Amino acid sequence: MSGRQGEIVSAAPGGIERADLILLAIPLAFCAAYAAASLVARGYTLPVAGGSLAAGVLVVDGLFLNPPGEA
Repeated sequence: MSGRQGEIVSAAPGGIERADLILLAIPLAFCAAYAAASLVARGYTLPVAGGSLAAGVLVVDGLFLNPPGEA
């Protein structure tokens, strides 16, 4: 044992943590949902709502369900 308590362990190789991956996934999810919905709908209301919903799910996950640890 190293005696270090509460050490944050990286979720992926290279030191990228889960919170960093969520921050990367938020705009990607928005753009993907917007692109998919814009193929189906003519206006911009449905694509923006779909993209916001997809990004909002990731925000809720990153803030409330699996919050980042203290540095």
